Amino acid sequence: MKTYLIALIALLMSTASVQAQDKNKHAHDDHLSILISEYMDFKNALVVDDFDKAQRHISKFSKEVKSNYEMNEHNEHQKKHGTHHQKMLTAVESASEAKNIEELRSSLLLITEELVKAVENQGYDKNALYVQFCPMANNRQGAKWLSESEKIANPYFGQKMHKCGSTVREINK
Repeated sequence: MKTYLIALIALLMSTASVQAQDKNKHAHDDHLSILISEYMDFKNALVVDDFDKAQRHISKFSKEVKSNYEMNEHNEHQKKHGTHHQKMLTAVESASEAKNIEELRSSLLLITEELVKAVENQGYDKNALYVQFCPMANNRQGAKWLSESEKIANPYFGQKMHKCGSTVREINK
């Protein structure tokens, strides 16, 4: 009877641990989905030169970065995540202070770098994402962005150079 009771307690504790991990995974997936969705809306607004819409979406993106438990309390890889999180906070602060579309476009570079790291490190399986690159952006040093389509729509130059760039790689599902 004692062995049976110990086995039952161990099973219950194991089940609770798995459920907690599933809950954290679910919350993490939701967080990354919100970030990607707002990023895509932000990036697409830059493509069509819509400053107001870009500001609204970067504001929502920033709010998610600043307030989400996943960005602030990620115990699994705290040190690595802390550096990543600080860079993302710096990027969204810069974007939040933008006074014009060119300043918003400048903030896209670091936001993209950190979001790509998050997707690669933490996984994202909702849909394929494409890393795209424009060699003319960032004062001809080049800059990347994420897209949900292989079709090039350049956020750094908007309608001036709408198709400048290429797909560098796909981040698989």
